[in-house]
Amino acid sequence: MGLSRYSWVVLLCWVFLLLCLRSGCDGSEVSVNFLTAPLAFSRLNSATFVFEVLVGGNDDPCNDCIFNCKLDNGTPSDCQAKKVSYTGLLDGNHTFEVCTNGSQGVGCASYGWTVDTVPPTAYVTASTSFTNALNFSVNISFSEPCTVGGGFGCSSVNACNLLVYGAGQVIPSTFNVLQPNLKFSVLVGLSYSVPYGRVILVMDKSFCADSARNKFMRTENSSLLVHFDIRSVFVNLRTHVPEKLLELNSETRTVQATNNYKNLKVYLYFSEPVLNSSTEVLSSLNTSQGVLLPNGGRSLGNRRFGFLVENVSSVAIVTISFDSSAIISRQGTPVSPIAPVTFLYDSQRPIVRLSTTSNMRTREHTIPILIKFLKPVFGFNSSHISISGGHLQSFNAISRSIYTTEIKADHDVVSVNVPENITGDVAGNQNLASNILQVRHYSVPITSCVISTFTTASFVATSLAAGWLTVSTASLQSVGAFLRPRSYLVSDPARNLFRIASHIQVFALSRWLPVTLPVEYYEFARGIQWSVPYFSLPWETGHIHPIMVGSSSPTVSSLYASRIHDSGFFETVQPEEDNLDRAASVYGLPLTPMEYRTFFENHSFKPEAEYISDPQNSNGRRDFNRSMFWLAVIGGSLILLHALLVLVLKIRKKSSEKQGSYGALVFPRFEIFLIILVLPCICEASASLVKAYCGICCMPIVV
Repeated sequence: MGLSRYSWVVLLCWVFLLLCLRSGCDGSEVSVNFLTAPLAFSRLNSATFVFEVLVGGNDDPCNDCIFNCKLDNGTPSDCQAKKVSYTGLLDGNHTFEVCTNGSQGVGCASYGWTVDTVPPTAYVTASTSFTNALNFSVNISFSEPCTVGGGFGCSSVNACNLLVYGAGQVIPSTFNVLQPNLKFSVLVGLSYSVPYGRVILVMDKSFCADSARNKFMRTENSSLLVHFDIRSVFVNLRTHVPEKLLELNSETRTVQATNNYKNLKVYLYFSEPVLNSSTEVLSSLNTSQGVLLPNGGRSLGNRRFGFLVENVSSVAIVTISFDSSAIISRQGTPVSPIAPVTFLYDSQRPIVRLSTTSNMRTREHTIPILIKFLKPVFGFNSSHISISGGHLQSFNAISRSIYTTEIKADHDVVSVNVPENITGDVAGNQNLASNILQVRHYSVPITSCVISTFTTASFVATSLAAGWLTVSTASLQSVGAFLRPRSYLVSDPARNLFRIASHIQVFALSRWLPVTLPVEYYEFARGIQWSVPYFSLPWETGHIHPIMVGSSSPTVSSLYASRIHDSGFFETVQPEEDNLDRAASVYGLPLTPMEYRTFFENHSFKPEAEYISDPQNSNGRRDFNRSMFWLAVIGGSLILLHALLVLVLKIRKKSSEKQGSYGALVFPRFEIFLIILVLPCICEASASLVKAYCGICCMPIVV
């Protein structure tokens, strides 16, 4: 009981004390004044506070107050010295709070400020980093308002906080405020006199400051490099196919040909990087043969693109064309067009065939040989011909695929051939071996000469005797010397002569039979071919070459001039304009696809019909011309002689008292005899003419 009373007494004392303190505090005022404090916007990461505490209206200092200081949400600490310093403050808003506790009262005061140690900067951007225009837009974005000192401005070329180094300057009239104190734009104009180069855009130094007095600072983003190029962008289309200089039609031309499948590579070199991908560039390429596939390799900053040509036939004329309209360069300039590139791919070896207009058995000492390649070859000359049983007498080049030569026979058998791998075509393929041409040479047998000479002499003597007898008999009969003429005086001489001539013609015509005759018989028939009649024409002088029709042909040494170089790694993609004509004259213009077909695919530089006459056709026309010419001369002469004799006999008949006939010379008996005699000649000439023109109709046309 006594203990509980004591507790209540203590409790009442505490309540009384608190009431007394409350009444004392309510009667006094405690205030905190900051004598030293940072600026509201400070660029320092440290702060020092000096404060004083006043009590009552008389601003008396509080001597028994206890001071606690706190920064932001930190733990309060004792600050009886009335001075507090902080370092290492972070950027942002901060609050300093002071609380007092004393006999004269309790009070708190706070101070807020902002720490900003980051200087303002600007981010400079352009509409493009590569341009072909005469001006471009520039945007300036500040990280924070930078208004102290006047802020960003561009009132004139010389009073602009955006500096331009190079062939350009700002256009002040285009200055525009996109967002106050933060974003601006202006146009930069480029010089007309400078076709390409670069300009450097950079912000001025320390021309403004932010609210915390941080001066403007330039960073990497405060400058910009812009490339400009108003020149045309060129492209060069190259291949790995070797180039050769050939003299074609008296002009030096550039020919690209290969037989190596690995050389079928195509490269595009641009003078400036392009924005297109390899797939887009491939879609702009077209090929006349095969397909194009990408080929890996260095792109040289998107300036080089390589492709492979696949699925090409063994002989193909490939034309690569490029559509530059879909290609855009880095500065936006369209790519100039380029001419297509044409080359020849040929993996077939040249085939060569030998032929002759001479018979396989001949008595001529000079044997003409025709050497024909199925495609043009280069470097072929007389030293490449293998000859046995004779020696070379002459060699002529009709074209790069046709050659003629004459072989002088030294032995009975003459053998000629062209070995393999002694010459090559324009693509580098070596030739195959030719066929072996063998011609047998013989001397005219003495027996054949004697028999043909004796036959000719006998016929001439018989003809003279029969003719003298016929004319004499006709003369006597016309004046009536014979009362009854006998057949042995009138008809028998002409009949006998006709029979002899017919038999001789049979032997002579057997020379043209398509069979192999014995040498003795053949030479005998050849010796009496005058009975057809068959002689050389008066204008056929000297030795006749049935192969050669044209007389002028280039020599082998002047046909071929070559220089080979690899064209796949040229880095210079566009020559100067004044060097284009010079390059064409030095290196030669490239061949067109049609010229490739004309010179190489058709296997002839000129139509062969201009130089080559088919032996069969040539002999047929020659036989026809000879037979018909001498038939007209001899037949016409005999008819004129007959007419003259009849006229003389008719004059004598008028002066004679007795009248008679003209015997064997009576018209048209003599003409009938002549017609019968010339029938074999007409048949032989007709057969020769048919053979000649049938050969022309069947001759292949060379374009």
